[in-house]
Amino acid sequence: MSSRANGCNEDDIMASRKAIRRRVQADAVDHKQTAAVAVSEALPAWNLDHQPEEVQEALLGLEVLWREKDKRIKLLQRLSNPWPEDQQSGIHKDRAPAPSSPSPPKSHLPESTAAPISHPTFRHLLLTSPNDKTTRQILRAQLLRCRTPYDIKLILALCFTLTPRLKTHIAALHEPLVRALYRCRAQVPDTAVLSLLNAMRARYAVHEVPFNTQLLALGLKFAARTRSLADMKKYLRALSRDRRDVTSNVFRATIAKFSIGHRGLGEIRNGRWKRHELLQVLTGFHDCAQLPPKQQFHLGTFLDRSDWQYLHGWIAALARCRDAEAVWREWQLWKLSEGRRRPKVLNVPQRVVTTRSRGDYWFVEQMAYAGGVGYAWRIVEEIDMGFGRMKERIKTRLLEGLEFCPAEYFSVHRDAIREALLRKCETDLSLIEKAMSVSWIPTDLDDEAQGYHVLFEEQEAVLERLGEEGWKVEEDFGFPYEGEGIVPVRERGLHDAGVVEEGEGEG
Repeated sequence: MSSRANGCNEDDIMASRKAIRRRVQADAVDHKQTAAVAVSEALPAWNLDHQPEEVQEALLGLEVLWREKDKRIKLLQRLSNPWPEDQQSGIHKDRAPAPSSPSPPKSHLPESTAAPISHPTFRHLLLTSPNDKTTRQILRAQLLRCRTPYDIKLILALCFTLTPRLKTHIAALHEPLVRALYRCRAQVPDTAVLSLLNAMRARYAVHEVPFNTQLLALGLKFAARTRSLADMKKYLRALSRDRRDVTSNVFRATIAKFSIGHRGLGEIRNGRWKRHELLQVLTGFHDCAQLPPKQQFHLGTFLDRSDWQYLHGWIAALARCRDAEAVWREWQLWKLSEGRRRPKVLNVPQRVVTTRSRGDYWFVEQMAYAGGVGYAWRIVEEIDMGFGRMKERIKTRLLEGLEFCPAEYFSVHRDAIREALLRKCETDLSLIEKAMSVSWIPTDLDDEAQGYHVLFEEQEAVLERLGEEGWKVEEDFGFPYEGEGIVPVRERGLHDAGVVEEGEGEG
C-alpha cells in the first residue's frame, strides 16, 4: 500500500510540475507576443476560424481601431514641411536615378549644448576675453542659450554699455540673434517678440549700431503675424528709406503670414487680418496717399513682376482681399510680360507645363477667389482652357456665375459643365442637410419620393443655431475679416476671463 501511495504521489507531483511548466511556457509566449506588439506596433494575427460570430466582429473592430490609431498623426505629418531629399540639379525626384551609396546626413546649425551660465559669469568672460574672435564665440554661445526676451535684453544691455568694441560684435552676430528671437516663441506670444524687436531697433539707433537687414525682415514678418498695421508701416518705411531690397523669400514669407491659405492652418496661430488694413499694406497707406509714387513704401513697391516668385503670392493676396479690379489690372500686365509672350517649359513630371499655362490658370483660380466671376469667365474664354482641367472648387465658384459664361464656350463644353452642375447640386444639398441636421434615406419603394429624411436634432435648436450672428454654411478660410472680427488685445483678458466661484470673491 505504501509503495502504491508513493507511486501516486510521485505521479501527482510529476503532473503538477508539467502543468506548471506549461503555464510558464504559455506566460512566456504571451509576454513575447506583447513585447512584439509594443515593438512593431502591430496586433498579432487573430485566429477567427473557431470563434463565435460576436467575438469575430469584436476582434475585427479592434483590429480596425488599432490600424487607424495614428491616423491624425499621419495627417499632420502630411501637412508638415519635411526636409527635402537630395536630388540632382534640374532633375525631378521621380526621374532621378537611384543613388549608388547613401547620402551623408544633413548638417544642422549648431545649438548650445552646455548648461546656462549666470550673467556675472558671462560678464567676466567678456572682460577677460583675449581677442575679438574669442569674444564673438562667447557672445554667440550665450545667444544660443537664450530662451526668453529677458535673456536677450541682458546681452544687448551688456554689449551697449560694457565696451565700445562689443557694439561692433553684436552688430555682426545678427544670425544667432535671429535664432534666439525665434526660440523665444516657445515661451512668449508673437506680440512680445515684436515688442522686443521694436525696442532693439530703437536702442541700435541710439547707440549708432547698424540694424541688419535680416532683423528688419524679421520685424516685418512678426508685424504680419501680429496683424499690426503701424509696425508694418514702420518696417516697410525703414526698408524703403535705406534702399534695401526685399528678396523673393522675404516677400513670399510676409504674404504667407497674412494667413491666406484655403485650409486655414495659418489662422490657428496668426489669426486673420482686417480687409481694409491689409489692403493698405498691399496697395498704399491712407496717410501716405499724397506722397509721390517714388516715395511710397507699401508692399507693392517691392514687387518684381518679372519674377514669378513675387507675382505668385502678390496675386493670391489681392484675391483674398476680394479686390477683383486689382487682379484684373494685373492680368492685363501679365499678358504683356516676358514669361507669357515667350513661354518656357517647366520641369514638371508626366505633363507639359509652361510659364504661360501656369500663370494663366493661376489668374483664373485667383480671380474666382476674388469674386470676379465675370472676369474669370472672360479669362477662361481668352485662353481657351478646358473646363474639365480645372480644380473642383474652382468649377464650383465659376458655376456660381454661370450667366457670365460665353455662349460659344458653353456650346463647346456643354457636357462637362452639365456634369459639374449636377455635382454642385449634390454638394449644395448635402450642405443644407448638414446645416439642418437631417439625413436622406433612400428606399426601394415605387413612390415619387424614393426616400425620406431623418432628423438628428431638435428643429428648435437647429433654428437657433442657424440664427446666430456669424453663422456660415462653409468656413471661408483664408479671407480677411470685413469688419471688427477680432477682439482687441487689450480686451482679450476681459473676454477670456473665467467665472468666479461662490465664496472666492468674498472678503
